Amino acid sequence: MIFDCRFLSNPHWQPALRALDGRDPAVEAFVRNDPRFAEFFQKLHDMIRFLLPANVEEGKAHLAIGFGCTGGQHRSVTVAELVGNALADAGWPVSKRHRELERKAATGQPDATKVALA
Repeated sequence: MIFDCRFLSNPHWQPALRALDGRDPAVEAFVRNDPRFAEFFQKLHDMIRFLLPANVEEGKAHLAIGFGCTGGQHRSVTVAELVGNALADAGWPVSKRHRELERKAATGQPDATKVALA
């Protein structure tokens, strides 16, 4: 399943947030502050909580859930982190991967979090 997060307000346009990524508390707060976020997250969480046991009952070993946004740095990362944390808190085994952040790291671009702290 893939979910497009581009409808949420984009932290990229905030100079103080641009260099950070969706794991940073300031970016998370910005994304959560979008008036559409709470309803989206609740509906998403409800659907995943419905689908996970159904997949287990059907003998599926895993369920892949992806989130996308324009650059793969802010909104999708925040949503993936929040969903992953909520599922882990509920006892589900979770593996998180942030493809675009990994690509940045592999090309030698500085880690956004480290840049913001320097």
